[in-house]
Amino acid sequence: MSKNIRAIVTVVLCLLAVSGIALFATVNLSPLFIHLPARGQFKLGEGVIRADYCRLLVYLQQPWPTRLSLANIPLSSHAVDHFRDVRHLLLIGEAVGLVSMVLGVWLLAKQKRQGQLLSVLLPLKWLFYMIVMTVWIPLINFSRDFVCFHQLLFNNQDWIFVPSRDPIILVMPEEFFWHLFIIFVVIAITLLLLLWGWLASQLGLFKLRTDKTDDGRNQGHHDNS
Repeated sequence: MSKNIRAIVTVVLCLLAVSGIALFATVNLSPLFIHLPARGQFKLGEGVIRADYCRLLVYLQQPWPTRLSLANIPLSSHAVDHFRDVRHLLLIGEAVGLVSMVLGVWLLAKQKRQGQLLSVLLPLKWLFYMIVMTVWIPLINFSRDFVCFHQLLFNNQDWIFVPSRDPIILVMPEEFFWHLFIIFVVIAITLLLLLWGWLASQLGLFKLRTDKTDDGRNQGHHDNS
């Protein structure tokens, strides 16, 4: 494997790892953003709603077979089937992220030993630019892209919830998913920036810039003298 191809593979693995970590963090931060309907819409207290939502999160992230059952919020068979599909996707995403993180760390360590970390910076920079240039596109028409996202991932209509049949959708309106998208993006970009900073520090780029600044200041003092 050539140096450039290895660098690209490393960056792809880092992207998958970052996405997996951001997915896991976003899912587990989601209770902070659930919507608490008015009493007229939902005849359950805040504590009961949050407890059932946490039961849902535990189900979605359990790797062993289990059946979804909430203590107080009713679920139709369509909702149970949809959450089963979501669970499969989440587990796959988090598993891919974990495996990619292990492989990515191994490749970065290998490239560090071989003095090839510099080759990773360019594809990582292009990846970062692409994310910054495209991440805002779903925000232009989030409702349309939200529907397209579900149509792409799911081959059925179980994701279409009717509040009278599945009142849990009142806890997770479209605004809830908009917030989760923002959280996911912020976490992913932050992790990529941390990776960039680590690479720069390992390559001595920060020290190089500091030395250049100091040289410029010293030259200025000599000129003034």
